[in-house]
Amino acid sequence: MRRLFALLLTLLLALLLAGCGNGFYKIPKEEYRQRVQTLGVLPLMYDNGSTISRGDREDVVTLLRRHNAGKEIRLVNMLREEKAYFDIRSVAGDPEQFFSSLVTGATMRGQGDQAYRSYRFDPQAVRQIADRNLVDGILVVILNGVTRTETRRDRALLSYLEAPYNSILVTAAVVAPTGEIVWEYPGREAFLPLQYPDFDEAYYNKSDAVKIKEITLPGLDRALTESGKGIFNRSSFPNLYQTLFDKLVGELKPGMLNMLKGKQPS
Repeated sequence: MRRLFALLLTLLLALLLAGCGNGFYKIPKEEYRQRVQTLGVLPLMYDNGSTISRGDREDVVTLLRRHNAGKEIRLVNMLREEKAYFDIRSVAGDPEQFFSSLVTGATMRGQGDQAYRSYRFDPQAVRQIADRNLVDGILVVILNGVTRTETRRDRALLSYLEAPYNSILVTAAVVAPTGEIVWEYPGREAFLPLQYPDFDEAYYNKSDAVKIKEITLPGLDRALTESGKGIFNRSSFPNLYQTLFDKLVGELKPGMLNMLKGKQPS
């Protein structure tokens, strides 16, 4: 009986931990609520120094930048609907210039399929953006390419191949005007896989060797464009971005602000 109770308790804890999400507050939530009441949302960026291991690398980068353009407006509106902040403001500007001025370095953290890239930011550049837009912090969302060891399965979920795969991940952070990261979202799940294991080729050739192939540029374009098609989901907004924004908005809710204090943006 005790063993059964211990097993149930372990499963319950695992479920609770799984529900905690991927977002990390670097300071206590109460302090976050007080410090970040007006949030500025920057355009989605791409880290041109990150890893895309293919001959058409520049075409992939151009594709990502094209699809990223203007998507932050949806994120701003979703955050406003949650009413968890005093105000949410869109910060206009060129994504490449923002990245160049804001990012001072990056570090790979985690191992295997949990590896992700964490960024550091220039305090002076953050302060200038915060002061210019009258916000308490800025939300920075960066798409970046990594190669890491993952386990991929076939469509029937019967076969698998553990190997290094190249993918696009997403790291997001809320940065205070001091340059301090007060919240970080390590996008450990691949936003856009760039490669796939060809189990069908191995099957039809009666071979145990499964080749890793690149998803074509048109295939990546279709993946970034594909929108909801179900009866209850007829949005024309792309699924990949909607799923990402759902996760970010779900994590960026520190609780209701004390509106009676009426704190104004710093």
